Amino acid sequence: MYFKQGVFQPPSGHQQDAEHLREWLKAQPHLPHLSDEHLYLFLNSCGYQLTKTKQTIDNYYTLRTSSPELFANRNPLLPEVQATLTKHEMIPLRWTTPEGYRVLLYRMTDHDSGRYDLNAAVKTFCMFNDMRMAEDGLCPGYIAIIDVKGLSFGHLGKFSVTTLKKIVTYLQECQPVILQAVHLINTSPVIDKLMLLSKPFIKNEIMQLIKLHQSVEELRAHVPLTHLPEDYGGQYDKAATVYAKQRTLMVEYLQWYQQEESLKVEESKRTGTKHPYLEISQGVEGSFRKLDID
Repeated sequence: MYFKQGVFQPPSGHQQDAEHLREWLKAQPHLPHLSDEHLYLFLNSCGYQLTKTKQTIDNYYTLRTSSPELFANRNPLLPEVQATLTKHEMIPLRWTTPEGYRVLLYRMTDHDSGRYDLNAAVKTFCMFNDMRMAEDGLCPGYIAIIDVKGLSFGHLGKFSVTTLKKIVTYLQECQPVILQAVHLINTSPVIDKLMLLSKPFIKNEIMQLIKLHQSVEELRAHVPLTHLPEDYGGQYDKAATVYAKQRTLMVEYLQWYQQEESLKVEESKRTGTKHPYLEISQGVEGSFRKLDID
């Protein structure tokens, strides 16, 4: 089971798609056994296009299995995860768009780059996103609002080329969500540099979804500010209040995280050529501290 809340109702008209994937999985001995909920999650995120869905399933489990530094030991009670949760706030807004899109808000609350652990941050970020997908069910799309206030060149220096490529690849080719927009608010020259460094890895259609805003006010044209937390001048509860409930919910998902982590690729059973993602870790390494980030 993937969706933790309620009884899952398969979308009408797509039962044959799920059956087709089930037969396809029988011929993919390297892939894990997936529930119907998993199959519909991937189908929904890929617009029920079978070829794209198959590729996304393989991408998802291959990258997660081959990147244990980001996707292993997904225990919300681990010290490094708890430390990350203390330094960030990640919350779902109550408001959904007229199209049914859900809105997620992310921000750092500890801006000290010396205490920043990139791998732990990425792991925790993905754990939160996975939990939200399990809570939300089949969603027509997500809008991400990322408050980058406090992000510095010190944080940027923690990024390696390999890790950045893995993050971008996962978000645009693996994660089973329909991303509708990404709004970065309170931007600074650091974001301009990060976007420049990320550009070689980001597909054009994803780049077009990313909007930069120097202030919260600039977000008004895209998201009604009244629906934001009180901290941002909205009528929603304070971000910290909402986030405290999300942290508690993540702990309740402990067993679910462990079950999901057990779904892995067995490369020794893969037929045909190896997946290109396996080459990512063998690419150009080094941190951005060695690049011209000034």
